[in-house]
Amino acid sequence: MEVSDVHTKLGEAFGFICWIWVFHRARNDLPVVLGWRHPWEHAEDPWAASDHVENIVELEKDWDDFAEKAVRPGEDDDDDEDDDEEDDEDDDDEDDE
Repeated sequence: MEVSDVHTKLGEAFGFICWIWVFHRARNDLPVVLGWRHPWEHAEDPWAASDHVENIVELEKDWDDFAEKAVRPGEDDDDDEDDDEEDDEDDDDEDDE
């Protein structure tokens, strides 16, 4: 099977672009992938419009509360228990008939 010279050159060009992209992402993300740093420990964003965040103290408190709940999987605060009780009552009604 013969491939035209144009397609060969385009394939090489796009392959080059793909490898450049891989190396670019590796430069930015490789320390995170290898565990050398955490993803949230990054340098300042040069493209950020503003570094000021309103209610930063409240946001940090909410994040810390969430993180604390996430590390204790047995202690959840969902409302599924109420739904389960109602389902049990419905099952009991069917048994009475």
